[in-house]
Amino acid sequence: MAKHLICCWIRALVALFYFEQALSFNLDISKPTVFAGPPGSYFGFSVQLKHILPCASRLNILVGAPRANTSDQTPSTVTERGAVFNCPWHKSGSCTQIEFDSTGKMQHCQMEFKSNQWFGATVRSSGDHILACAPLYQWSTYGLSEREPVGTCYLKKGNNIVEYSPCRSNSNSPEGQGFCQAGFSADFVKVLNSQKSLISDDITEVISRYNKEFFTPYGNQLSTKSAGAQYDDSYLGYSVAVGDFNDDGELIFFSSVRLLLALLKFGIYSAESSSCFMLVDKRNCKIPNTTYADLFSSNKYFISPFRKMDLLVGAPLFMDRGSDGKLREVGQVYVYLGKGGFTFNNVIKLSGSEIYARYGSSICSLGDLNMDGYNDVAIAAPYGGQFHRGLVYIHNGRPTGPNPVASEVRYSCNILLLLKPQLFVQEYINRSIGLFTVKYCLKANGKGAPPSLHFQVYLTLDRLKHKGAIKRVLFLHNKMSHYSKNMTVSNSQGPACEELQAYLIDDSEFRDKITPISVFMEYSLNYKAAADKTGLLPILDQSTPTNVTKQAHILLDCGEDNICKPDLKLSVVSDQKEIYIGDDNPLTLEVTAENGGEGAYEADLTVTLPSQADFIGVVRNSETLSRLSCAFKKENQTRVVVCDLGNPMKGGTKIIAGLRFSVHQLSEQDTEVKFDLQIQSSNQFNNTSNLVSVVTKLAVLAKVKLRGVSAPEQVFLPIANWQPKENPVLEDDIGPLVQHIYELRNTGPSTFSKAILDVQWPYRFNNGSLLYITKFEVDGNMNCSSNRELNPLNVTVCIPQSSIHTLLITGGRNRHRVHRRDLEDKQGEENLEILDCGNAECQEIKCWVGRLEKGQSAILFIYSRLAVSTFLKGCMIMSVSLSHISVLQASLKVIWNSENPQPVPGWVVALAVLAGLLLLALLIFVMYKLGFFKRVRPPQDDSIEKEQLQPQENGDRNTEA
Repeated sequence: MAKHLICCWIRALVALFYFEQALSFNLDISKPTVFAGPPGSYFGFSVQLKHILPCASRLNILVGAPRANTSDQTPSTVTERGAVFNCPWHKSGSCTQIEFDSTGKMQHCQMEFKSNQWFGATVRSSGDHILACAPLYQWSTYGLSEREPVGTCYLKKGNNIVEYSPCRSNSNSPEGQGFCQAGFSADFVKVLNSQKSLISDDITEVISRYNKEFFTPYGNQLSTKSAGAQYDDSYLGYSVAVGDFNDDGELIFFSSVRLLLALLKFGIYSAESSSCFMLVDKRNCKIPNTTYADLFSSNKYFISPFRKMDLLVGAPLFMDRGSDGKLREVGQVYVYLGKGGFTFNNVIKLSGSEIYARYGSSICSLGDLNMDGYNDVAIAAPYGGQFHRGLVYIHNGRPTGPNPVASEVRYSCNILLLLKPQLFVQEYINRSIGLFTVKYCLKANGKGAPPSLHFQVYLTLDRLKHKGAIKRVLFLHNKMSHYSKNMTVSNSQGPACEELQAYLIDDSEFRDKITPISVFMEYSLNYKAAADKTGLLPILDQSTPTNVTKQAHILLDCGEDNICKPDLKLSVVSDQKEIYIGDDNPLTLEVTAENGGEGAYEADLTVTLPSQADFIGVVRNSETLSRLSCAFKKENQTRVVVCDLGNPMKGGTKIIAGLRFSVHQLSEQDTEVKFDLQIQSSNQFNNTSNLVSVVTKLAVLAKVKLRGVSAPEQVFLPIANWQPKENPVLEDDIGPLVQHIYELRNTGPSTFSKAILDVQWPYRFNNGSLLYITKFEVDGNMNCSSNRELNPLNVTVCIPQSSIHTLLITGGRNRHRVHRRDLEDKQGEENLEILDCGNAECQEIKCWVGRLEKGQSAILFIYSRLAVSTFLKGCMIMSVSLSHISVLQASLKVIWNSENPQPVPGWVVALAVLAGLLLLALLIFVMYKLGFFKRVRPPQDDSIEKEQLQPQENGDRNTEA
């Protein structure tokens, strides 16, 4: 089947705005301008930019050093007075100290204290005015010994310097001036203290009415009234902002307030009435999880493009709970976007990320840095970063407010580029050879950038495939899926474009025909080549994507929409409804898979195995069953078997296959096994079949064999050289050893774990001991107990070692061996008395058999002594021990031989003598008749020859002639 690649144009245009170098939000940290002050002076505690008139583009930097020792004529009178330095904005410049006050200690009466006053802690500038404050300046009223930090400020315009200390007075009340600390926070249009009040005055009046006295009356000075004692330490005036929020020309003051009982607020005041007309607390603004440690700083900015005044409030000591539930001091900034008419939207919260960094200690408006129509802000975290040197976070403005995620923390470049990356892929490919064209373009605009910009372009085909997977498309010229190229793009000109040929590999080399083929383009700028004459490097706006991706699809035989919708069906039949655990016969599942719709790509049969089953393989010895290709996989803790059904599994296909599994039992709670089967494909629609669950019951079938043997099988009494003892010490004093052995063997196929072996043991007869048990032992997974005490006489036990298997085997063989004594004893078995639990008292030994697998056994050994003293009468007894699993008897014959046999009667003896004599006489008579008693006498002298010549007389004849 021919394959095609559907491709279309990619038009990705991303605008990067740029502006002049002076307004850039990027910082060139490679070549910074460094200003240094006296060591230990806290140089840089306060920093303010000052425009140099009449050329407002020229800038100087005012730097406060609140712990500096000044260079006045009497340095010994004041220590660590503090200073303000003027630093020109150019690399070769050096900082010079600005003289504000050089007076020292008073001659006659010590009323003011300038040591450690922290002059320069607050520095502000507006036009040709410079304001510097010493919030820790102390004052003592006439005749009083207390000193109070009322604070003071100095206002400089040209060479004219005046002092402004609104809290200093001649009041001799017990309260005095309090911890006013005027100048803790200051700005032009207002001067305020940080404890209980706000103070504002006109600059012209401050300069004109200054009379070098300690107390100067002002007519236009505005201040809040003193609050009650319950508002002590409320920190009103800790931070302040002023703005025209309702466009009526009336200024509105904002000041932070920290109340007790964790009620944190900031006040809003009218400049005309000098009265508080709104108090917004954090709870009313729905700011949750705020702790009493918050200290507010505030500022007003235009964040929205509609010139509505917005309010930002910093809480650098804000604490939030971390993932562990513990409070962490991270800081937070609250943003109130103005809606006009002095109304605000819901609060937006910007949170810090570093602990104890004091995020929100200072907030600064940066204007519209990236020229997107929304103003950006900088938020300081003075204790953040490496070695707590401080960080500045840049939050870009958006239509909904500042981005909660900082776009940058520090920047290294200050030139922005406008990039328009374009990737073009031809709309069609050649059907016969599967070729298609990749056209990629790059366009760049940059203000302040060189005429030509150099980029490194990277192209990757089929990028969605992970590393190591088969790439379905390759570049024709290098037979690879990736390509890199150096491109030169003219600044602010048309796009630079290039083309490459690519092809689709043969479909037999890959399976995935559904996943889109992605063409990925990525680029990077050669920064060094784009640097200006000073070596300043450009930077790309981070909001600009540095890559473009286009996806294409392989044409499938799925109609005009190129979307295949299969109709997958699955049915499963098991050859066994019940499986015996341990049986070697495997379980076979006959699977029928059908597709009644369009082609199913990468169609697989997935079988989820239970923990009790293992995959054996596919049934291959049947002509009616398909031979699928299956593989076992383990995904996390799930064990599955995946069988390939075709790629694609065409419509109308029906596949029947057999899968074999072995089943075993993992625990006694396992009563069934469940297999889940389903067909899955990579199609977008109808990609799965119905889920089929096959449940097969698990059953236990175990054949148990019980064997028993007695060693010995017979005991003959009496025992030679043995006498009974009334108080036996050794076990031999009781009688001979009798050992019974019982073997419980599992012949399978299943394993069992719950069985009881019950042995009934005759131990007493006629109030006498019969078989006295000294002990028993077990071999195997079995625990036994007796209902009576073992070895109650506490005799010494000494049992000879014997082989378990020898006793069992020889015991069984000896039952069929016949001895002469066995034949002689057949007559007495009629009088044999059998002792069992019916006529003798029995002792019960109960054994609990544990888990026995196929072929395993458990053996019980019972060691006893035959109580000979009980058998004082001549008799034969058979003691029978019964064990109940299947009834088994192990018997012992006891035969008593009499020691005094009866004498033979006399008549029997006489008759025997007579019979013997008669037999002897008869024997003599027969021998006589036979001539046995005739004697041949030797001849006398000359008559010998006659006897030789006449042999017939002796019964001999000669036939010689």
